[in-house]
Amino acid sequence: MPNPQGERNYLIGVNMPAKAFNSFLLVCQFELKRLFATRKGLLYLVTFAVVWFLILIYPIRFASGLIGQQQNSGQGGLFFEFIGFGALMNWKIPEFGIYWRFTLVMFPILCIIITADQTCSDRARGTLRFLTLRISRGGLFFGRFAGAMLIQTLLIAATLLTTIALAINRDGTLLIDAFNSSIAIAINLFLVLLPFTAMMATLSVLVKTPKQSTTWAILIWSFLAGIISILSSYIPALDILKILVPGYQMTELAQLSEWTPLQLAYVPLFQTAVLLFIGYWVMGKQSL
Repeated sequence: MPNPQGERNYLIGVNMPAKAFNSFLLVCQFELKRLFATRKGLLYLVTFAVVWFLILIYPIRFASGLIGQQQNSGQGGLFFEFIGFGALMNWKIPEFGIYWRFTLVMFPILCIIITADQTCSDRARGTLRFLTLRISRGGLFFGRFAGAMLIQTLLIAATLLTTIALAINRDGTLLIDAFNSSIAIAINLFLVLLPFTAMMATLSVLVKTPKQSTTWAILIWSFLAGIISILSSYIPALDILKILVPGYQMTELAQLSEWTPLQLAYVPLFQTAVLLFIGYWVMGKQSL
């Protein structure tokens, strides 16, 4: 005998993953709309474009020209070794060496600013409870996180394209090397930003306003690293706790080039997994 109830339950079970995935995509699309279809988002994009244009035209172009002169003069980059930037000489294309050093600092700071409001404003306005009627808490949490990473990936891609244009404008034969360097940097920057975005996702669950989220992120980023450094000076075994601080490996990353930073990929992946687990757990337990 046919069992309509059983068939209906089976169809519901089959459709649930598809519905969850569609809801996840809608949350990601909403994050993109907040950036590209709102006055606040467009103002941020214009400001970012102006600031990046100034960085590209002045520091990156000027420094890359200076590196080229050092390389052609046969001095082996003694000046850059002297000021602590000798690692720039390891890059095939100077523009990308300067880009790497700048963005290792710039993008994490931007990440803390632009990803601070993943769920806290919705909670303060009372819309978070409304949203969770249509999507699970986990879907909302991870969807906002994925949307934030997608936005930052687009910004990375845009800045890399302008850097490629700058490099090949100087020397058209660098096109293939420029794309290789761009792909390597994009992957490494994506990995660097993962734990910062995860940290902001978790803090956004814990606090009430984006300003509080940003403040706590700065405190965690600075004071936690300082406290661990002080403790490890007395108890060297505690030095391993630095792995809990997002971005602690950036000093070492700055000395690497091209694809070699991937040897430290386990650090941001571990940090991201821990932070997302904490945020997801808190999101599930917290009252809305």
